[in-house]
Amino acid sequence: MTPQSEDDGPVQPPEAPEPERLPETRLGKRKLDEEEEEELPRMTLLEHLDELRRRILRTLIVVVVAFFGCFAFAEQIYNLLAKPIEPHVDQLVFDGVADPFIVQVKVALLAAVFVTSPYLVAQLWGFVAPGLYRREKRYAIPFIFFGSLFFIGGGAFGYFVALPFATEFLVNMGLNANWDADIRIERYFSFAVNVLLGLAVMFQLPIVIFMLSQLGVVTPRFLMRHFRWAVLIIIVVSAIITPTPDAVNMTIVAGPTVLLYLVGVGASALVQRRRKRIEEEEGD
Repeated sequence: MTPQSEDDGPVQPPEAPEPERLPETRLGKRKLDEEEEEELPRMTLLEHLDELRRRILRTLIVVVVAFFGCFAFAEQIYNLLAKPIEPHVDQLVFDGVADPFIVQVKVALLAAVFVTSPYLVAQLWGFVAPGLYRREKRYAIPFIFFGSLFFIGGGAFGYFVALPFATEFLVNMGLNANWDADIRIERYFSFAVNVLLGLAVMFQLPIVIFMLSQLGVVTPRFLMRHFRWAVLIIIVVSAIITPTPDAVNMTIVAGPTVLLYLVGVGASALVQRRRKRIEEEEGD
C-alpha cells in the first residue's frame, strides 16, 4: 500500500447524495403559498381617509358622466317609472315651476346609479381589499359580479313587484274614501326612488354575510341564534321603504329579504365547511 504524499492534500469525504424530492401535494403547495404571503399593509387613519376620499371622488366622476348620458333619455326613463301609477290616476301634476326639471334630474341620477353599479361595487371592494389576505382577494370577481347582480335584481324586484303593490294600495285607500287623487310628480318619484334604491341595497344582504363569514366575523350558528333580531330589523327597514300601514306591502319587501338572509346563512355554512376541511387536511 503506497503512502499518501503530503502534496496530495487531505482526503475529501464523498459527497452525500441529494435527497429525493417528494411530489408536491395540494396541501403542501397551499402551505408554501401561505408562508410566502406578504404581511398585510398597515395604514394609518389619515391614509384610510385619504383612500376613501379618492375612491368617493372617482365614484362621483363616473356617476356624473353616466348622469349626463342618462339625462338625454330622462323622458323615456320617466315614462317607465310612471307606469306603476298610471292605471290608478288620470295624470300626475306639478305645482312648482322647477318640479319637471327636478324630476328629470332624479330619474337620470337613479338610472346612472344602476348603470354604474358594477363600478360602484368594484370601488367598494377596492377600499376593503388592502385589509384582506391574498387568498381572500381571489373573491374579487365573484364579489363584483354577484354584488352588481343582486343590486340590479333588487331594483327590478322593486319596480315590478313592490312599487306597483304599494302604489295601488296607497292610491286606492284615498279613492275608497271618496277623495280625489291629485298626485304631484315630484313626490311620487321621491317615493319611487326610495323603494327602488332601498330594495337594491337590501338585496346586498347575502353578499355582506358571505364576506363577513369569509373574514371570520360571523358563523352560521351566530346568524341563526340572532335570526329573530334579524327579522325584526328587516321588518323595520321594510316599513321605512314602503310606509304603508298594512302588512301585505311590508311582507312583499320583508319576505324576500328574509329569504336572502337565509341564503346568506347557507353561504356562511359553505365557508365554514371549507375552513374545517382545510384545517382537517393540515392536521393530517
